[in-house]
Amino acid sequence: MKDVEWSDIFGEGEIVASCDNCGKEERYEFTDNFPDYRAFQEELKDLGWKPCKVHGNWYDFCCEKCRNEYIKNNA
Repeated sequence: MKDVEWSDIFGEGEIVASCDNCGKEERYEFTDNFPDYRAFQEELKDLGWKPCKVHGNWYDFCCEKCRNEYIKNNA
């Protein structure tokens, strides 16, 4: 899951990704009122995160183990 947390300064904040299995978080700062989801998704991929579509919805997992556990428990 990804959310945007805006700062007190106009146009700045963070995109926050949370693992849909264990809750681990990664954060990506942005400025200029432009949360760049594509760049953040690439960074998450480089960190080993695994996006996955389950029952028609997209989920974010911090690792393959979390992805597999989530699928096993929600099949």
